[in-house]
Amino acid sequence: MYQLFSNEQFTSGFTVRQENGIDIITIDARAKGDAAKLELKLVWETENIGVNLTWSPTGYRNKTVRPDWGGSSNSSAMSGAPVFCNVAYDDTNRMTIACADAKNSVRISSGVVEETARLKNSVIINVDCAIDTYSTEVLVDTRAIPFYKCVDHVAAWWEEHDGYKPMEVPDDARCPLYSAWYSFHQQVDVPRIVDECRYFSDLGCKVLIVDDGWQTSDNSRGYAYCGDWEPAPEKVPDMKAFVDAVHSTGLKFMLWYSVPFVGIHSAAYKRFSDKTLYMNNGLNAAVLDPRYPEVREYLIDIYRRAAVEWGLDGFKLDFIDSFRQSADLRDGMDYVSVYDAVDRLMKDVMYELKRLNPDILIEFRQSYMGPLMRTFGNMIRSGDCPCDSNTNKLNTLALRMTGRGTATHSDMVMWNYSEPVELAAFQLTNVLFSVPQISVLHDRMPDDHAKMVKNYLGFFTKYRDVLLDGEMMYKNYAADFTYVSSKLGDTQVGAVYSGRFAYLDEPTDNIVIVNASLEQEVLLDAKFDGLYEYITYDCVGDELIRGKVMLGEFARLSLPVNGRVELARVK
Repeated sequence: MYQLFSNEQFTSGFTVRQENGIDIITIDARAKGDAAKLELKLVWETENIGVNLTWSPTGYRNKTVRPDWGGSSNSSAMSGAPVFCNVAYDDTNRMTIACADAKNSVRISSGVVEETARLKNSVIINVDCAIDTYSTEVLVDTRAIPFYKCVDHVAAWWEEHDGYKPMEVPDDARCPLYSAWYSFHQQVDVPRIVDECRYFSDLGCKVLIVDDGWQTSDNSRGYAYCGDWEPAPEKVPDMKAFVDAVHSTGLKFMLWYSVPFVGIHSAAYKRFSDKTLYMNNGLNAAVLDPRYPEVREYLIDIYRRAAVEWGLDGFKLDFIDSFRQSADLRDGMDYVSVYDAVDRLMKDVMYELKRLNPDILIEFRQSYMGPLMRTFGNMIRSGDCPCDSNTNKLNTLALRMTGRGTATHSDMVMWNYSEPVELAAFQLTNVLFSVPQISVLHDRMPDDHAKMVKNYLGFFTKYRDVLLDGEMMYKNYAADFTYVSSKLGDTQVGAVYSGRFAYLDEPTDNIVIVNASLEQEVLLDAKFDGLYEYITYDCVGDELIRGKVMLGEFARLSLPVNGRVELARVK
C-alpha cells in the first residue's frame, strides 16, 4: 500500500503497525556517504468515498477537495502543524494524515486522481540542512469518528514524542486580558493605559499586553528601530514605574518584542550585520541568524534583563515565522539547521524566564502555533482580524483543535462604537471557546456597550473551565460551524452561530446556550428526555423570561440576538 522514496544520497525504509483503525508508519533514512540534505516522499492511494471537505490548521477557510495536482498543506517549525483531514459533510473523518516531525518542512497532500476518482496521498519531508540519519513517524487515521476527535488524538500523539512536551500554563494565561494594540497602536500613552487597566481589572481582566511602539519614536509601523529594545523616553519615561503602576491595578504586565528583527537604525544591526539570515527591505530590518550562540545569548539577555529590571510578567514574542531555513554555513555557528537553532533559542528563553518566574507568560500568534511552539509558549492567539468576528471564531476553533491545554486566545476584540450593542456583542460571542482579549477604550464605549462587555466577561469568568477545558463538539464544518459546545462535568455551554439548532447530545444538569446569530429563536435538538427550568437573558445580561421546557420533544425558545438561555434540570 505505502511506498517510500528518498533522494539518491540516502537509503530509507519503513515499517507499519496498526492500532484500531490507525496506521503508524515508522520511517528511517541513513546517508550513504557524507551528510546531505534529505527529501523523503511517502505515497499511497485510497478510495475516494464520501470525502466532501478538507481541513488543516491553516487551511480551514478553504475546504476544497483538491485534485492530485492541486497543491499541499505545508508546515515547518514556526508555521502551521503537520496534520490534514479529509472530511464528510456530517463532520465524520474519512482520513486524517499527520507527521510526527513538526520541525522540518512537511507537505501533506490528498488529491483526486481524475482518471480513477481515487485519492493520491503523499507526505513529503524536506530536511534542508546536511544530516547523517533521520527517523520519524507518519500517522494515517481512517476511523469513522468526528474529524476533530482525530485531530485531538494527533495533538496528544505529538506530545508523546521527544522534545514536544508542552509548556505549563499558569492560571493568569486563562483569564481575560486587556491589549493596548487596537486601542492605542504605536501611540503608547502610559497614564491612559493604566486607566484602562483599572477599569478592566474590575471586569475580571488579569493581564495587560503593551504592543509595538514602546521601543521607538517612529510611528510608521516599520521595524527600522527594533533590536535594541530600550523604551522611547517620550512615550515611556520609566518602564519600571509603568510596570509598577499596572501591577497596582491588579494586572500582570506583558511586553511585545519582534524576536528576529534588528532594524537598520539599531545598534544591534551594526553589531550583528554579518550574523543575519536575510534583509527584509520592506520592513527596513534584518532577520538574525540564531545558529550563532552570541545571537541567541543576546536575545536571551534582552528578555532576562527586562524581566529582572522592569518586573515583567510575560512576553509577546512576535514574528517567529520570519526565521527561515538556510543551507549557508559560516564559522562561528554551532548549529547546521536554523530550525534546530530556533528550538534551542526559544527553549533556552523559556527555561531562563521560568527560572526567574515559574508563572511566566509567553504568547505566540497564528500561524506559528504547532506542537513545537507549544513547548516554549503557553498562550496561542488568533491571527489579526480586527472587527472580523467570524474569522476570529474560525481561528480560535482551529487553535482549540490542535492546542489541547495551551491557552487559546482570541485576537483582540474591537468594534465600531456606533454599532448597535447586539451587533457589537458578536465580537465576544464568536470567541466564547477561547480567552477573550479586549482592546477597546472604556470612555469611548456607550453605556450599553460597557454593560455588554461586563456581562460577557463575567459570563466567561463564570464558565471558564467549561469553555476552555471541556469536551468539545463542533457541528457542520461545511457551514463554518453552525453550533459549537463544550461539556465539563454536569455543565455544557454551547453557541448557535447559524441555523437556529442547538444540538444537545448528552444530558447535563446545567445547559447554557448563547444565540450568536441574527435569528430570534433557538431550536433545541435533544437526544434525551428531561424537564428543565430556564431563564433567558439579553446581550447586556438583563433577565427576560423564566419558564420550563421539556427536552426530548421538539422545543423552541425565543432568544434575542447574542442573548442566552440558562437551563437547570428539574430533579
